[in-house]
Amino acid sequence: MSLLSPQVCMADGYRNQGIMLSADSLPSAYICDDMQSMPLPDCDAWWQTFDDPSLVALVQTAVANNYDLRAALRRIDASRQMLRSVYAGYYPTLSAFAGYDRSEISGRATQPYDAAGETSSAFSIGATVSWEIDIFGRVAEKAKGSKATLSATRLEYEGLMISVAAEVAQDYADLRMYQRQLEIARGHLESQAEVLRTVQAQYDAGLVSKLDVAQAKNTMNTTRLLIPSLESGMTTARNALLTLCGVGSDDKLNALLSDSTVFRIVPPPGIGSPADLVRRRPDVAETEKQVEVLASQLGVAKKDWLPVLSLDATIETSSHSVGHLFGSNSLAYSVSPRLSWTIFDGFQREAGIAEARAEMEAEMNTYNSTLLTAVQEVNNALASYHSAVAELQLYDDAIADSREVLRLSLERYRLGLTDFSDVATAQISLLTTETSFETIRANCFNALVNLYKALGGGWCE
Repeated sequence: MSLLSPQVCMADGYRNQGIMLSADSLPSAYICDDMQSMPLPDCDAWWQTFDDPSLVALVQTAVANNYDLRAALRRIDASRQMLRSVYAGYYPTLSAFAGYDRSEISGRATQPYDAAGETSSAFSIGATVSWEIDIFGRVAEKAKGSKATLSATRLEYEGLMISVAAEVAQDYADLRMYQRQLEIARGHLESQAEVLRTVQAQYDAGLVSKLDVAQAKNTMNTTRLLIPSLESGMTTARNALLTLCGVGSDDKLNALLSDSTVFRIVPPPGIGSPADLVRRRPDVAETEKQVEVLASQLGVAKKDWLPVLSLDATIETSSHSVGHLFGSNSLAYSVSPRLSWTIFDGFQREAGIAEARAEMEAEMNTYNSTLLTAVQEVNNALASYHSAVAELQLYDDAIADSREVLRLSLERYRLGLTDFSDVATAQISLLTTETSFETIRANCFNALVNLYKALGGGWCE
């Protein structure tokens, strides 16, 4: 499939709408393939590929408890009931009635005058049937649109679930990143404190100047300054997970998290061209269903030009007394088939068709824009992932070099071959490099999550 000419998957009914589209805006063929109707593969649970029990537990909890997802489920149920309501149009409407009528005609209303007037009363029981016979497909067209609406609400839920899972994964990566960076900072504080004790001992012995002690303390203070911001970031990530998972307390969140602060980064499988895969993204498929909904509305608008065939029937029994309701000669009935056809309505139907056609064509352009945006997001996510992986490898090498520089600086300082400034610089450099490494690891993880999200939840090899 060409990335610049996505093929729109349309229902067969679109061909009957008589819409002429330019080749550079929309494809001419409205043919569905199997991709949109295929079931979601097992690898759509992409968070399981990281083999992280904490991540799996968090996502499963969020999917079960998230209030936005619960609201989306209610919208699915509402669409399902709307479809049932439309299907009711295939069946006749049956109603029953029972009543009592009493009337008196004025004695002065007729000649010769009758001062007493005329009184009558009657009991009645009956039933009425009304049925619009769908020989011209009006109800069928409405049902097609309602089914597409139901599919769109289901796709909305799937898209929201993917977004919630991605947010959970990224907040989880941020939490682990801050936890790991906090461990690194505290570990450096311990090693820097040990160096400070050595420098202090040398100063007390008169071997070094007080500047070396001040530099060692300044290095420790620089490291301590990192801790409040790291703790704040960790708290922010925890609060985000609390909201997404709907657990409400730190104790429940802690029960979902393991003691480990390291998350795994797994390479993605070969995905081939993303152009075919993005068409199964829920937002892309949902937009396509919206086109189908508007196409059915156009079909309904065209059906308004056709006559309406209906059948009304009534059967009842009536009598002046209750005891004769079911006696002879008390039965009455009527059958009224009717064919109605609006001849002129001030061009209202013509305007309705033009409006429905314009809305459908606008939604088609929205579909193409959504599809191209999806391809762009996949390509951007792939580029971000590969860039983060390359940067991660560079930082891995830089950490090894920084540790070697610190080791050599400490040796030279103990031998009196250099002053303490080289040691302080090496300490800060190693701290910065190790902290940045954890940031890049989180970026790599988040880029992979964005890739899964851009592809609509995952893919299979």
